[in-house]
Order: sequence, then structure tokens, then C-alpha cells
Amino acid sequence: MRKILLIVLAVFCGFRAHCAEMVNVEYIHNAIKQKWDITVPYNSALENPRVAANMKYLLTAVDVANEMLNGGATTDYGNGEFATLAAADTVATNTAVDTLVKFEPKFTVQTIPVATNFGFRLSAAGKFIVDWGDGTRETIVRPDTQPVTYTHTYATKGEYTIGMSGNATAYATELDEELWDLPAAISFDTAGTSSRIRNIWGSLGAIFPTIGDGRAPGTQPRFNGTFSGASFMLSIPENLFDGVHGAPIEQMFANTFYNCKQIISSIPENLFAGLAGDVTQNLFSGTFEGCAKLSGEIPENLFAGIRGAPATDMFLATFYNCTSLSGPIPARLFSGISGAPAAQMFVKTFSGCSGLTGSIPENLFAGITGAPAVNMFEGTFNECTNLDGEIPGQLFSGIAGTPTDDIFKETFSGCIGLTSIGSGLFDGLSGPGAANMFWKTFAGAISLTGPSAQMSDGRYLYEIWPDNASMAYYECTGLSDYESMNTNWK
Repeated sequence: MRKILLIVLAVFCGFRAHCAEMVNVEYIHNAIKQKWDITVPYNSALENPRVAANMKYLLTAVDVANEMLNGGATTDYGNGEFATLAAADTVATNTAVDTLVKFEPKFTVQTIPVATNFGFRLSAAGKFIVDWGDGTRETIVRPDTQPVTYTHTYATKGEYTIGMSGNATAYATELDEELWDLPAAISFDTAGTSSRIRNIWGSLGAIFPTIGDGRAPGTQPRFNGTFSGASFMLSIPENLFDGVHGAPIEQMFANTFYNCKQIISSIPENLFAGLAGDVTQNLFSGTFEGCAKLSGEIPENLFAGIRGAPATDMFLATFYNCTSLSGPIPARLFSGISGAPAAQMFVKTFSGCSGLTGSIPENLFAGITGAPAVNMFEGTFNECTNLDGEIPGQLFSGIAGTPTDDIFKETFSGCIGLTSIGSGLFDGLSGPGAANMFWKTFAGAISLTGPSAQMSDGRYLYEIWPDNASMAYYECTGLSDYESMNTNWK
């Protein structure tokens, strides 16, 4: 930037004697208006806009123009070394307006090549600037957090790069009556245009940051469903949520990347690095669900900042159908979560992740201790066809008490690479059975050998709860006691 300023100053000094004319304050404001369609307010102390302008006034006007363009201060030329009392002329003014005034988007969207329109839905208060990529720029000033959809139609079909800037000052806390959900700070799905996104860069967190420490109502953004249905989007920027920090809130990242089928990059390890504190329900529900081409390994520290007691739906379908994720499941992926179980907290978390390899970590759920919760492990590893080895006997060691409905429904169903069931896997369960508690729990896990699931004292599940399973061991004919099971268990 200093180099640009030197050029501006050189132009000012070198050409002044030949072709430049001195300018007044009004000339500077008109030049900015003509070039950028911004009405920079006059200095309140100014009595006559036709008074001669100096370089300090020119560069200060540039700063104000940049602030208006970008939703916040981005430059400070008016206090720099070139902000002198030397007279400003036409050459210096026009050069400064052309080169020093810039729209610098904090977040950018590139559309697919056949886009005819684009839009998004906002539920945040504040001032936002959108460059629609066809020479049209729009300033959106929102005094409240009521959800509103903004759209733009292009004169010709094509690929457009849309820049966004601004600064949110408050977030919605009430249900969206139309969607019957807590609204996201910004969503491309609700505008119906998420399928037109090809690439994204920059930080949404820079536009929709945590306000203060995020504890007060309306000061923490939600990104639930923000890119849901962006089936052509290719990657996730590592700094996408920079500026979002503090304790999580309800539905914060539920379905954020739901059904983004084309993502081919790995999950950035620091994607949620700013979050720290207790968890809330639906926190990562469906976050990467349906991202079939999302590649690479799951970073061990992906949720490292999340610490506290479990919450309902917390990891529901988080990686559901991410078929290209590879490598083992990190042993410490959920290490910050500790406390009593919550309903549906691991429903289909890794379901359909056929690229995951290795054995299931013994301590994956080590922090979860207490009475069973309904549907807690329903379909957690369903169709993880490349997981192998023994199911650790201590995997659910912290879960103790009376069984609940659907708690282990389809948990390992379709896991054709698993070879055996560790002794004592369900030792903590006791008391009356519950509906569908072992419905298809191991169905289709055709490589299982040795005995079926036993308590540490040698009792089989079908001996303790003979009527509480349906096809729990369907097609598991390699189990040594398969022929001895109750018919409804196989």
C-alpha cells in the first residue's frame, strides 16, 4: 500500500505543473460518487464545499469511502505521512479515487458457469455490502433480525464472483415462523440458490462474528443450514468461521454443509477452533451430512474447543454419507465431551462413511457416563464397511442403567469388516428391555466370528432380553452361537 501511495504522490508532484488543476472539496466528493456511487458526507465543520482541498482532506475522504464500501474501517491514509496540507489537484484526486478506494470483500462466492440469479437470506442486524459480480453493488442496512431474502438477477447467464462485506450487530433469537426453525445469520439454502455455488473463499465469521463473549442473547451467530444443498461446492476454507468464538449455542452448526456432495478437500483442522465451552443441542447435527466427496482424514482436534456435558442431537448425522473420508476415526475426537448421555447424540454420526478404516477406538465415548438415552447410538457406524477388527468391549463402558428405546438400533449394521465383538460390550445395561433396543444392531456384519455379544459373566443378550430385538444378527452366520439364538434375533 505504501508503494501505491508513493505512486499517487509522484503523480501529484510530477504532473501538477503540466496538466493538473487545483480542486475543491466538492470535486473530491463528486469524484468518489461518480466512480463508486458512494455519497461521502462532508465534514460537519466545513462551511463551504467549494473551499480548496488539501491532501489530508482527500486521503481522509478516501478512508471514509473505504469504510462505507466495506462495512468498517479498512484504511487510515488520512493520518499517514502523505496526509499533508499541500493542495490536492485533479490528477492526485482521480488517481487516489481510482487506486486507493477499494471494495475488499471478507467473503466471496463463485457461482457455477450457468448462473442466472443468486441470493441469500439474512437474519442479522447490521450493515452489509454485496458486490453481485456484474458491476452492481448493493448496501443492505438492517435495523432488526427478521429473516429477509435478498436476490439478484443477471442480464446474461454465466459465472459470477460475488463479494460480501459488512458487520453484524445482532442475531435472531426467535423461531422463524416460515421455516419453523432458529434462523441462520446467513443462509444460501433458504434463498434457493445454494446449488449455484461453485467455490467460496474468506471468512463468514469476519462478517458475522461473535459479539463480545457471545453469552448475551443475540450475540452468537448460527450457521445452521448455511450451505445446505450446495451440491457443486468444492472446498471449505480453513478460516471460514474466524471471528466466531466462545460458548456454542443451540443449532449453531446443524446441517451447515448438508448434502454438499462435491467437496473434494479435507476438513480443515481449525475450522471450529474458536469455540470453547459447554455444548448445546443440535450443535453439529448434520454438519457434513451427504458430503460424499469430502476427502481426507477427520482431524483429531476438529472439536477440541468444545467441552462440557452432552446435548440432544449433538453429533446427529455429522459425517453421514461422507463416503470419501478416509483413515481411522481419531481416538480423541470427542474427548472434550463428558457427562450424562443425551438423546440422539450419536445418531448416524459416521453412517455411510465407507472410507473410514481401522478399528473403532476403545475410548471414543469414554467421557459419556450415566443412564442410557433414547436412540443414543442409533446407526452410529451403520454401513462403515471398511472398519475392521474387534468391536472394543469397553466402547460403551460408561453407559449404565435401564435400556431405552432404539438405543443400539442399527449401530453396527452393514459393517462387513468387523470381525468380533468384545466381551462385556453392553455390561452396563440392566433391568427391563426397551422397544427396538437391539433392532438390527449387527445386521449384515457378515465377517463377525466367535460368540455373539455377551456380558462379562457369559450371558448372551438374547438370554437376558429374548423379546427385545429384531434381526439383531441378521446374516451374521459366522457367529459360533448363531444357530442357538432366538429366531427373532437373526
